[in-house]
Formats: sequence, C-alpha cells, structure tokens
Amino acid sequence: MHDQRRETFERLASKYAREQELLQEQKRRRRKGLVRRMSIFAVLMTAGLIFTVYTLFSQHSTMQQQENEQAELTQQLAELEQEELALREEKELLQDYDYIAEIARRDYFLSKPGETLFQLPQASSD
Repeated sequence: MHDQRRETFERLASKYAREQELLQEQKRRRRKGLVRRMSIFAVLMTAGLIFTVYTLFSQHSTMQQQENEQAELTQQLAELEQEELALREEKELLQDYDYIAEIARRDYFLSKPGETLFQLPQASSD
C-alpha cells in the first residue's frame, strides 16, 4: 500500500512538475515575444526619432538660408530704391536748360559764343 501511494504521489508530483515546466516554458516564450516586440518597437521609435531630427535640421537650415537670402534681397532692394530716387532726380534736373549747359561745359568742354574755357591742371597728390 505504501508503494501504491508513492506511485500516486510520484505521478501527481511529476504531473505537477510537468505543469510547472509548461508554465515556465510558456512564461519564457511570452517574455521572449515581449522582448522581441519591445526591441522592434525601440528600433522603429529610434528610426522615427532620427527621421524627425533629420527633417527638423533640414528645415532649419533651409529656413536659415532663406532668411539670409531675404536679408540680401532686402538690402539690394534698398540700394535699388536709392538708385531709382537718384535717377528720378537726375531726370528732373535734365529738364533744366542751365543744368544741361553745365554738364556740356564740364564733360564735353563746350562753351557759349564768345566764351573761352581754360583747363587747369589737377593738383598731384604727392
């Protein structure tokens, strides 16, 4: 009778041990799957983060270039507006007969009838 109990006990114990082993194996598989899922998630998140940082850096550098270009163009616009203003003034002055006569005397050495022009030597800067 003692042998019969021992066998029953051994069977129960071995059945329990197998169940525990199966549970442990199941836990290991679940943990292994969890580690895989977490690893894939981490890789995807890292790739997403790298893509985001690259995009932000690219956009920042593009914006910086555009701001520099805008500053240059603004400066060029101001210079062109000043040149336009000077040309408008020149246009107004070219409507005046006395101004035209002054330019003709200065640049083309023209003179009025009976007038003599003398050209003075320019002072040398020694």
